[in-house]
Amino acid sequence: MDKIKEKLLSVQDIRHQSYVEHKLSDILVITMCAVLCGIDSLNGIISYAENKKEFLANKFGITKIPSRATLSRILNMVDAGKIAEIITGIMKESIEDTGNVVAVDGKAIRSTAEKGKPHSALQVLTAYCTESSVVLGQEAIHEKTNEIPVFQEMLEYIDIKGKTVTADAMHCQKETCRKIKEKGEDFVLGLKKNQKMLYEDVKLYMEEKDNGKEMEIYTTVNKNNGRTEKGSAGK
Repeated sequence: MDKIKEKLLSVQDIRHQSYVEHKLSDILVITMCAVLCGIDSLNGIISYAENKKEFLANKFGITKIPSRATLSRILNMVDAGKIAEIITGIMKESIEDTGNVVAVDGKAIRSTAEKGKPHSALQVLTAYCTESSVVLGQEAIHEKTNEIPVFQEMLEYIDIKGKTVTADAMHCQKETCRKIKEKGEDFVLGLKKNQKMLYEDVKLYMEEKDNGKEMEIYTTVNKNNGRTEKGSAGK
């Protein structure tokens, strides 16, 4: 646990140290633990910290829990890319067998948006191994861009050797597919009408009969964070 805090100490703290009440490393440890538990809101992170006071104190020596305002201010101040790099390194060191499937998922940390600017919320794109939950790459998504170019840049450095990459329909892009194939790997991407011609071609293909026999279609239904997702694949 000391090793984790030691690594997080390398993140630059630009605050005036005379007025610092909460160590930056403490804030980052709390946030990291909460996010790894699937929490994606400021209120959720604070609730996590309050409920895990004993754990945080025993394992990390954290005795003060920040307020929601303090947490929001600091998370908007720090270098998200540097933090992602550190956390990724920690996860890789912890687990050797990461699994065969890499999922890409973008999330906004709720309640971090500036008043009157709903799109200013801190957003993070993560590539992680589904079987082990090991994070291979993580990048902040800035207001003036979106997940697509961020993931394409991430593909330059994350290790996807021997893995299948999965992502939603937003990432069904020629350049993204090209970058994955350049590394000799496979991908499974969602397909919607944002790629109209490809969507119509695939739809027609799956509806056609092969020698009088209909194509086998597999459907999966998943429930996650209050949302139901349904997907189909043909064979």
